[in-house]
Amino acid sequence: MNADGLPRGATSAPGAYVHVPFCAHRCTYCSFVALEGREEEKDFFEGVEREIRSSGREATGGGVPAIRAFDSVYFGGGTPSYVEAARLGRLLGTLEEIFGLSSDVEITAEANPDDLGSEKLSDLLALGVNRLSVGVQSLVDAELVPLERRHDAGAARRAVTDAVRTFGNVSADLMIGIPGQSRRSLLASVDGLVSRGISHLSVYLLELEKAPRLVSLKRERPELFPGDDEMADRWEAVDERLTAAGLPRYELSNWARPGFESRHNLKYWTLTPVLGFGVGAHSYDGRRRYANTGMLAEYLKRIRAGVSPRASEEEETGDSLRRKEGLMLGLRLSSGVPSSTFEEIRKDLSPDSATRMEGAFLAGLLEEDSGRVRLTRRGVLLSNEVFSLLV
Repeated sequence: MNADGLPRGATSAPGAYVHVPFCAHRCTYCSFVALEGREEEKDFFEGVEREIRSSGREATGGGVPAIRAFDSVYFGGGTPSYVEAARLGRLLGTLEEIFGLSSDVEITAEANPDDLGSEKLSDLLALGVNRLSVGVQSLVDAELVPLERRHDAGAARRAVTDAVRTFGNVSADLMIGIPGQSRRSLLASVDGLVSRGISHLSVYLLELEKAPRLVSLKRERPELFPGDDEMADRWEAVDERLTAAGLPRYELSNWARPGFESRHNLKYWTLTPVLGFGVGAHSYDGRRRYANTGMLAEYLKRIRAGVSPRASEEEETGDSLRRKEGLMLGLRLSSGVPSSTFEEIRKDLSPDSATRMEGAFLAGLLEEDSGRVRLTRRGVLLSNEVFSLLV
């Protein structure tokens, strides 16, 4: 825990998220707002700059204090590394002009291995990016094929090696449950990335409901897909391997060397304000959540007309609901939540949910230690069962 009582790596300052929707190719598992090609790149970035300027320092409104300097900026996608780096740089300049950036701001850009030649790495570093998140997914060529990734394993190894040499602070993504993957091949990918000096690793389960193009493959070749128990066993194997390598888990799907936790992503799990810009971007201003339209044509139309691109907005929630949301998000973190916070929220539960929550302790899904409540290792694997008690 840090001096503010937040999990290690977290801060109370707000963050900014910029969604860059352009990709060279849409992968089979992608469910994000993404467009193939860069046909409207110029118009889009001009639109995002207008959106930032129109937000201004009173962006939050409704009695919520104005957003102060961002201490994290995250370029997500899509594939930010696919577009001209200078365009990202101009948006950084606008964010600094309108909102301000802290002197130690964490600036992350997601990247595809294919894009990370020496020139692109130098350009990203020069504009201020100090943390790179590389979408690897696997270091086995046969596993990249059904995902329709642009790169092969060799390109990913070279890109990560060069990125670590250039930035030092590099995160990578891997996926569990790829068709044809084995536990051994998954751990080989983990070892291959750790040996190249990454400081952070995100490991996600392949969700078939978000990958309709793989559903037919599962019907034809079910033997290529692991069952739920095997997926859980693989997660545990990854956790053991990374912990032993000096990258302990700090969130359900994220591991990092101490001091290299993602400052930006911790904001989502600690209910810290994040303002989102760009098509499909989501925001939380400390009281309300809102989301921009996910249609690029509509986004540009609204921006040009001087109209807000927001497509949805949630009203302020009551204190009870906000506390429950904070508990659910806090339990995602390995540090858990203060016992006093947990007890306060338990009073808001229905008698049935309170009884079942007590059962979660007896079943070894939750534990209390040193004044904090957290998910056990088994509880992480069954976290949805615990979270369902808070809905």
